[in-house]
Amino acid sequence: MAEQNFAHLGLVGCGGAGFPTQVKLAARNVDALIVNAAECEPLLHKDKEILRHHTSDFFKGLIAAINITGAKTGYIGIKKKYNELICYLEETIPDERIQVLRLGDFYPAGDEYELVYEATGRLIPFGGIPLNIGCVVMNVETLLNIGRNRPVISKFLTITGKVPHPCTVEVPIGITVLEALALAGLNSIDGLRIIDGGPMMGKLVTDPAVDIVSKTCGGLIAMPEDHVLIRKMTAGDRKNSRIARSACDQCTDCSELCPRALLGYPIRPHKAMRTAQLAPYAESDYAIDSVFCSECGLCSLFSCPEDLPPREMCMISKKFHLGKGVKLAAFKGEPQIHPMRQARRVTIERLLKKLALLDYNHKAPLTNISRRFKKVTLPLKMHIGVPVTPLVKTGDTVSAGQQIGTVPEGKLGAQLHASISGKIVSVSDRAIVIAGD
Repeated sequence: MAEQNFAHLGLVGCGGAGFPTQVKLAARNVDALIVNAAECEPLLHKDKEILRHHTSDFFKGLIAAINITGAKTGYIGIKKKYNELICYLEETIPDERIQVLRLGDFYPAGDEYELVYEATGRLIPFGGIPLNIGCVVMNVETLLNIGRNRPVISKFLTITGKVPHPCTVEVPIGITVLEALALAGLNSIDGLRIIDGGPMMGKLVTDPAVDIVSKTCGGLIAMPEDHVLIRKMTAGDRKNSRIARSACDQCTDCSELCPRALLGYPIRPHKAMRTAQLAPYAESDYAIDSVFCSECGLCSLFSCPEDLPPREMCMISKKFHLGKGVKLAAFKGEPQIHPMRQARRVTIERLLKKLALLDYNHKAPLTNISRRFKKVTLPLKMHIGVPVTPLVKTGDTVSAGQQIGTVPEGKLGAQLHASISGKIVSVSDRAIVIAGD
């Protein structure tokens, strides 16, 4: 498995913003390569299904990443409640450098700051990254793609919520959200809204008939449009600011339970809430520590006893201060674990109850699909960095796996490949569209 080939496969992190994988694999002298298999977002199961059904390729990818980075240990961070899966993994571990890291059933166990601390006892410095303390964090599906050693043209995702048959599937990148939902038996979305990602950090899909399954989509959740999650997601900045200004009583529960604050970072969501009442963020540095917000959503969706929007106020303040050039690394001191961290963690069970998700908490087994898709739309940018430059033109015939977009020389990005075989029907500055054979 040649290291130099990985940059040509279009590999990106499959659990978040789509960070190009070749950059992480460029790390050297690593102490710990940590696999984020926590899947801490409620309702999602795709990582567990990959580990259970594609074990060999996953381990191939993990061993390759360990070899390339020179990591001394590879940790698979997975919640200890999945004991059957853990036992299976431990029986099949093919390399003595790999071990399972048992995590508690709390949110957000998959935050890389949490994972690094649980694995090594080290804290990422202010403004730093895991590599600053000898760690690299990677996702399950990313490592599976490394192990497969072929162009990334498909995506695993859990389809759940108010659907007839919750499932996890592997689909071509670029199909529509509506087409993906049909695989779970949902043929009408009347009265429903669709979340791309998990219920805590996911985003609402604007138009399921147009929006597509991208390289970073880990789940699709169908929820009634009057559900509490949907109501919160559809409230804009203006409404959130008005609510914060009129109702917050500064109880500080949001700050007391903030996962990043409990790890010792200077984020205090109640201060961002106060900016709506007394000290506008644009006129003071009062809530400048909002730049440390991970946007996990725990404060808004669980901690606040009045269901107010501290996360959203932190995001407004964070955007403002980062836009003014504030650097996290400029903060003095170093993180110190809060003495009440263990006691203040929020379990997934409590989260499910608070968010009225118990009725949607179903298994979503990996399901093989035989459906052929007639068209895919492949955005030129599904990753951090710059868009790819198209290598094809309208009318060209392409095969699944063929490279159709390249990263400009010297720029950060990920190559693009055809996810189905067919004919190029359009090439724009935003996307390439392929009609299937």
